[in-house]
Amino acid sequence: MTQEIIKVEGMSCMHCQLRVKKAVEAVKGVQRADVNLQTKQVTVDYEEGKVNPEKIKEAIRETGYEPI
Repeated sequence: MTQEIIKVEGMSCMHCQLRVKKAVEAVKGVQRADVNLQTKQVTVDYEEGKVNPEKIKEAIRETGYEPI
């Protein structure tokens, strides 16, 4: 299991937080995603052989937010 912390621009409310969480957790290979609205960060636990950080960032972009 690998953990990645990704900063995300554009989140401003609980709806944003939930939207990003659902999108990241829907990526095959992601085990868990914790989205912190105050720090604007997503902590993701994932299986390294099944998914990479770029795929996770792509899922965030598709929700309308920008991973840094």
